[in-house]
Amino acid sequence: MSELTSHTEGLSEQGKSRRNLLKLSAVGGVAMVTGGLSPKVKAREDGFGVIRHDQFPQDVAPTYKRFSEMETSFYRFARAGKQFAFRPQPDENKPGMTSIDMALKAGGRTFAMVMKDKAPAYEGYALPQVFKPNPFNPEFKFKDAATAHAVIKRAARHYGADLVGISRHDPRWDYTHVRTGDQAHKLEEVMGFKPKTVIVLGFETSYEGLRAAPTALGDAAQVEGYSKMGKTAYQLAAFMHFLGFHSVGVGNSYGLSIPQAIAAGLGESSRMGLLVNHKYGPRLRLAKVYTDMELEEYYDKPVTFGVQSFCENCMHCADNCPSEAIPHDPKPSMEPPKDGQDWGFSNPGVRKWYVNCDKCLQYWADSKTSCSTCVTTCPYNKPDFWHHRLIDKANTIVPGFMHKMMSEMDLLHGYGKAFDEAAPAVFWNEKGRDYDGFGG
Repeated sequence: MSELTSHTEGLSEQGKSRRNLLKLSAVGGVAMVTGGLSPKVKAREDGFGVIRHDQFPQDVAPTYKRFSEMETSFYRFARAGKQFAFRPQPDENKPGMTSIDMALKAGGRTFAMVMKDKAPAYEGYALPQVFKPNPFNPEFKFKDAATAHAVIKRAARHYGADLVGISRHDPRWDYTHVRTGDQAHKLEEVMGFKPKTVIVLGFETSYEGLRAAPTALGDAAQVEGYSKMGKTAYQLAAFMHFLGFHSVGVGNSYGLSIPQAIAAGLGESSRMGLLVNHKYGPRLRLAKVYTDMELEEYYDKPVTFGVQSFCENCMHCADNCPSEAIPHDPKPSMEPPKDGQDWGFSNPGVRKWYVNCDKCLQYWADSKTSCSTCVTTCPYNKPDFWHHRLIDKANTIVPGFMHKMMSEMDLLHGYGKAFDEAAPAVFWNEKGRDYDGFGG
């Protein structure tokens, strides 16, 4: 079944033809816009519409402070006596919540649990293993920083990462304390070395799976990412150990993954609070490897490619969030709203959209899923087709008022549908699905 057919199921032949014509017209319009650029707008040699920055691309207040992992929403939720119930009874008549869907989720989560005392993706069970330099290889030296950069990225991809970015360690994004069980430990004491570099790993999550969110099938896409996080982070940390460096691989612990991914050039922040990558959109899981290897000045740079401007005009995630946790504010701000609610988890001092994570997690508990509706509805969440990449690139340079129109065209072409009961059938299609740009 082709990609176009999968999104036009149930339409008449006349309707399908009209929709396909609209899609081609939209692509043609984008091509016209990008072909007639103003002399003031240049397609940069380092990527069409992409800007690389020497500094972190969001404003950070001088008063910004590190905070403890114990203060993040997950642990506040637990301290309040609330519980997640991610094992609801299967419902064979409810798409995405059948025994098969739940078995897929359970299988995906298994390896993350196996890795919980090595490179935990589900933090809180145990502290990750910190590797000391290999004593049997003390003389090894990389030829130069450029070689080290290339070798590390190749090794990370070999172990399973879809994206790799390498940034200089920035202590602003470290937690002050990390957690195991109910205990908080000072990060510096747990780590045992002073990191100089952070290797950020990105893992694509299933497009077809997340179309079925919020269900157990949607969760299966996310937890499979956690298993990949633990495996690859641990392997890459071991790789660095054998080359003579201190290293430790983690998922969400030790520090904030999103700002470190931004610093490493993997994407931009968004209205929904998630990283948006130019290829995978918000459909990513992130892990990190801290090491005391020094890359001199050979680090990846942060990039911007129009996500903030697009988010200012597109409200899909906020409009569709079942918990109303995502703000409709037109612009990002330096602190959360003064609305009388407890925003202690928000760690103010960075210009961004502040998402009410307490509301988000309460919906997780109520729905017995990890939701992901915001990812499903985001216009950057697309299969890897040439016309999608063309439109994504055009988003970097077209005027802001065009973004609203382009987000509406996304809905018109059948994308971004939340609570889609037809999506699980597409995922389990016996002919298989393969969104590789050529159809399945």
